[in-house]
Amino acid sequence: MCFSTTASFASGALLTTIGIISINKTRDISQFMFASIPLVFAAQQFSEGFVWIALSHNSSYGLQQAAINFFLVFALIIWPEWIPFAMLFIEGNHRRRIILGIFVGMGILFSNLSLYYLFAYHSSAHILRFHIYYELDIPNGGRILLGFLYLFPTILSLFVSSVKKVRIMGCLVLLSYLVTKLFFKDYVVSVWCFFAATISVMIYYILARKTSSLQTGQSVFSTGST
Repeated sequence: MCFSTTASFASGALLTTIGIISINKTRDISQFMFASIPLVFAAQQFSEGFVWIALSHNSSYGLQQAAINFFLVFALIIWPEWIPFAMLFIEGNHRRRIILGIFVGMGILFSNLSLYYLFAYHSSAHILRFHIYYELDIPNGGRILLGFLYLFPTILSLFVSSVKKVRIMGCLVLLSYLVTKLFFKDYVVSVWCFFAATISVMIYYILARKTSSLQTGQSVFSTGST
């Protein structure tokens, strides 16, 4: 999280609990990646906690880079693939699955490019005004390409879902991104990850509704469901 070491570990612990409960709500293996999103966010928040420790205690360069790169792996490599795959697995509509398949391809491309840039160029982080500022020293052309590719798999794939509440979650994620760009433009990676992690709590509610709907013969994971 973007405010302190304690806050990062506390949010990680909370998201771990929510993630475990969400996974326990699943009734099909196809829901596993979707249900695991809070748990992956928890791991990311824990990783940023270690970034806080490494930076605030002026640890060795090697330890700082290890912590920074570990966090960036979640932000730049895991999420662009995880989100569209999770949406694809729970989607039942054939046309929407085709679109999500395209987003999966874009996510894989983004992740591979990010992996290259992460190891080919220098990455760093600094504590500034109670936030962590991450910097990846890559060419401007690479930044533009990555920015374009990141949008589709991580945000727009939520809007493709036929599950209404997933689309609502997508609206909140997009809104949080815009707010972060407007008010925390120097700390987008850190602050937006926190907002998205918080919003992922909705996944438990969606899966809980799924369990309730099974008892009444309805399905949350179907086209036009509410």
